[in-house]
Amino acid sequence: MRIIFSFILILIYCLPAYSASGVNFLSLETGAGPIGMGGAYTAYTAEPYSAAYNPAAIYGINSVSGSFGHDTYWKDRRFESGYLSFKKGSIVYNIGLQFAEISNIQARQTASEDPDFTFDSQNLSLKFSGAFKISEKITAGLSLGWIFEKISTYRDNAYAADLGLIVTPSSDLTIGLSVLNIGTKIQIDSVESNIPTTLRLGAAYKFKNFKPALDIVYFDNNMYTHFGGEYFIKEILVLRAGYRTGYDTKDFSAGAGFIRRNIRIDYAFLPYKNKLGESHIFSLTFSL
Repeated sequence: MRIIFSFILILIYCLPAYSASGVNFLSLETGAGPIGMGGAYTAYTAEPYSAAYNPAAIYGINSVSGSFGHDTYWKDRRFESGYLSFKKGSIVYNIGLQFAEISNIQARQTASEDPDFTFDSQNLSLKFSGAFKISEKITAGLSLGWIFEKISTYRDNAYAADLGLIVTPSSDLTIGLSVLNIGTKIQIDSVESNIPTTLRLGAAYKFKNFKPALDIVYFDNNMYTHFGGEYFIKEILVLRAGYRTGYDTKDFSAGAGFIRRNIRIDYAFLPYKNKLGESHIFSLTFSL
C-alpha cells in the first residue's frame, strides 16, 4: 500500500506541472489492438506495445515478442511503431520506437493562394523499459527515452521517463496506473514547449472470452475517458470496439485480430470527426 500511495503522490505532483505541450505525436494511441478498443489499455498486460501505455504492463511476457504497426491518419500523416520485448532473469525488457511524419506542409508568407514553399515535419521517440514484480500482486515499470523533433530546418531533442504500476487484486481484475513523458522541454526555433506528460488510470476485467476495459487519461489540462473491450472467438479471431469522450477529433473505433499460432495480425478503424478523414491501422505481433 505504501508503494501505491507514493505513486499516487507522484501523479498528483505531476498534474499541474505540464501544460501547453508540444511534440503531440507522443499523445497518439499506438497499436491496432489498443486503438480498436478505444485506447483503454493502461491495465492490459503482456503485450509488446503495452509499454506505450504503462511500462509495468509488459510484465508477463515470457518469450521474445515483437509488434510492428503502421497508421496513416488525417490523410497526409503517417505513424510507424515497433516494440520488442524479452525476459531476462526476473525482469521483462522492452525497446519501443515511434516515428511520425507530415509531408508537404504548405507555408505562406503572403496572402496568395499558392504556397510560397513546403516543408516536412518528423518526430522520433526511442524508449527502453523494464518491468519487475514488487510483490505477488504489484508490478512496477520504468521507461527512459529520447525524443527528437524536426520541423523544416529547425530541430531539437528531449529526454523523458515513464513510471507505471500494475495491481492485480484478483486473477480476473487488473488495475493500471502510469505517468508518461516526464521530461525536459523541447525548443523549435524560438518556441519552447513541454513534452505531453500524460497521466493514466485504468482497469480491465476478464469474463470468460470477453475482456472490457476503462481508462481515465489526463494531459494538457484536460481529462478524457476511454471505454473498450475485446471478445475472443475460439482463440482464432478477436473482435474489438471502443469509445472515447472529451476529444474534438475522435470518439468511436473498432477492429479485429486474426491469430495463427504465434502470429497475430490486427486491424483497427478510427474515423476522425470534422472531415479529417479516416485512419486504418495495421499491426503484426509475434512471439518466438
